[in-house]
Amino acid sequence: MSVALHGNLRDFGIGEVFQLIGQQQKTGMLAVDGEAGCLRIAFDGGSVVWAESAGAYEGAALGDMLVRVGLIRPESRARFEAGVAGSEQSLGDLVVESGEISSDVVREITDLVTMDTIFALLRWRSGSFHFTSQPIFHDRGRSDLLPAEQILMDGLRMVDEWRTLDPVATSSDGVFRRTGSFDAYRETHAGDPPERLAEAERLFLLIDGRLQVRRAIDLSRLGDFEGARLLSRFRKLGVIEPLSPEELARARERTQVRPRPAMLRLDPGRLLVALPYVALALVVWLAVRPASAPENPLGAGPMARADAAHDALRLRQSALAYRYARGNWPSRASDLDELRGAGRMAGMEADSYYFRRRHDGVVVLAPEH
Repeated sequence: MSVALHGNLRDFGIGEVFQLIGQQQKTGMLAVDGEAGCLRIAFDGGSVVWAESAGAYEGAALGDMLVRVGLIRPESRARFEAGVAGSEQSLGDLVVESGEISSDVVREITDLVTMDTIFALLRWRSGSFHFTSQPIFHDRGRSDLLPAEQILMDGLRMVDEWRTLDPVATSSDGVFRRTGSFDAYRETHAGDPPERLAEAERLFLLIDGRLQVRRAIDLSRLGDFEGARLLSRFRKLGVIEPLSPEELARARERTQVRPRPAMLRLDPGRLLVALPYVALALVVWLAVRPASAPENPLGAGPMARADAAHDALRLRQSALAYRYARGNWPSRASDLDELRGAGRMAGMEADSYYFRRRHDGVVVLAPEH
């Protein structure tokens, strides 16, 4: 194992480092130390495998991000960290083995950490770096890796655009509130793919006048740059606005951690008495549930089915945003009115959709189902 490249960012920019590693198809670890800490980027044949802020162990940044996006709780992360210390497995492997999160989602969050880490690195202007040639073990196919030169081109474009974004959108402690409808964004970006519009709407629904920019972007899983760019676009369209300093101070007071109320103590004897009635109610509910399924008010045509499916997706996105913002799943579709701010979504009656809360989420079906 030998150090192949080292230097100072003032003399040799990070862009030149990436370019050299990419052109020579190097495999190894690039470590960059600066005032904000240490960043590590793993390369295989000149392409990026992963990148992260260096922590107490490999994958610490992934554990932090899993908590930030709401996929695991801090106590679960501590349990996985203890497992990492006692084995040769990574935190990501332990999370997948636990069954709490799928391997696809862990890879998605790993890519999010990589994207944010490289974007942060490209904005550094000082620090030292060294590249060590060494094997990099991973299970990714060649097509899943990110060529260093392509990352550099995209990253530098993002850095240039970052300077033009709304200052509040690039400030982690800023807070926005909604002042309009997402339909304004949908109309001006009608050519965007449906998945991009769904991502934008997910972030828009998280803007509630209470969540800080950092928290809203984390929960949207869009990354620092894309999240700030969307917020800037919303602001330009006039559908969101930042809170004033006085309102921001009050919002921060509301977000202070408050003690949770003590759980109610249940009398086991009363529970035994109530069980037969609960069972009877469950049987009755199962018996009448098919009859309570909503009728189809939209017709059976292809366009009507497409519209209904799209609105069902919007309700599911709203329910997910509600959980992120409130900490629990909504019990019924009408609970989402407060989150949307402007009442029901234009052109749809949410209560006509099949909406049922489950222990692990909600089921939303279009009327034709």
